[in-house]
Amino acid sequence: MIKLVVSDLHVGTGSTTGHFNPFEDFHYDRQFRAFVDYFCAPPYADTPVELILAGDIFDLLKTAVDGSYPDQITEEVALYKLSRCLNGHPTFLAALRAFLAAPNRQITYMMGNHDLEIAFPRVQELLRSAVEGPDHRNRLRFVVYEPFYELPGGVRIYHGNQFEALNRVNPRNLFVTEGVPAPFLNLPWGSVFLLKVLVPFKEQRPYINLVQPFSRYLQAALITDTAFAASLALKATYYFVKTRFVESRKRAGDLKSTLRILMEEAVVYKDFETQAFEIMTREPELRAVIMGHSHVPMVRSGAGDRLYVNTGTWTKLINLRLPEMGVTHRRTYARVDYPDGPDSPRIGLFQWHGRPDAEEEIQY
Repeated sequence: MIKLVVSDLHVGTGSTTGHFNPFEDFHYDRQFRAFVDYFCAPPYADTPVELILAGDIFDLLKTAVDGSYPDQITEEVALYKLSRCLNGHPTFLAALRAFLAAPNRQITYMMGNHDLEIAFPRVQELLRSAVEGPDHRNRLRFVVYEPFYELPGGVRIYHGNQFEALNRVNPRNLFVTEGVPAPFLNLPWGSVFLLKVLVPFKEQRPYINLVQPFSRYLQAALITDTAFAASLALKATYYFVKTRFVESRKRAGDLKSTLRILMEEAVVYKDFETQAFEIMTREPELRAVIMGHSHVPMVRSGAGDRLYVNTGTWTKLINLRLPEMGVTHRRTYARVDYPDGPDSPRIGLFQWHGRPDAEEEIQY
């Protein structure tokens, strides 16, 4: 059997020729269709294949509702946003549908910090009805309240947002329910920052959410793009104080988590690799940890042949870290093969090339 792990596609509302959508970061619908078709054809036609969508597949945070980006996201709002994304990417949707229509195929959807809306039951059902057919029901499942997803042979998958105070959510406290007309998502500070700070500025600087690490970008922008960066920093400070203190009774804004966010943001490099190996040290039965979220594809080996793999992203990545500095458009994914049974996984990081197209529209 084969497990394919893809994360951070950030599928938005779509874009069309002649109309530039600065809020759309996914431009690889045809390539994704070719990717899933490849694993439905020989030599894999008779092999059980599971496609694991490891979070931030749909970028529901950057999906507008009547021209605005509300931070009180109810189930009705979430349904509307997912519908827009599905309508904007018919080829991507057709790819998922075709994959499940093949025999011995299954999709597991893990919740990330950009698609927390998947926690709503009716949102899950909407995606099921769009992807599953009458002859392959129950082949799409969701991982929402579990902190990770286990594969055979000691392989564990995280989205990765739980390793940052900025984007961490409490699975037992996903919704604000007290004193409100309808439950809405209990968004972490990172989501509020994106909605209230980055999204309004993305129209002016479409690349702003594609830069890693953001703190290093802001430091440089204060010198090279001073007026813009100063305005961004002031707005970020305003919403941080408002969210963490003024609205803290409704949201998870306790002093401990606030201090943790400030401490983490003071560190330029967030090392998910170290945290992954710490988990494997505490739990020696684990052989590998696969993670997304950071958008930086990576493979690292540790003691006892343990492995850390980051699946990267299918969007543009502007990396300001050494030695990976530069702009990349890699379509990376993790692949876990079991040639000798469930106790002997072989894990690797791959880049999808597929067949070359005659032309590819460039979205800058």
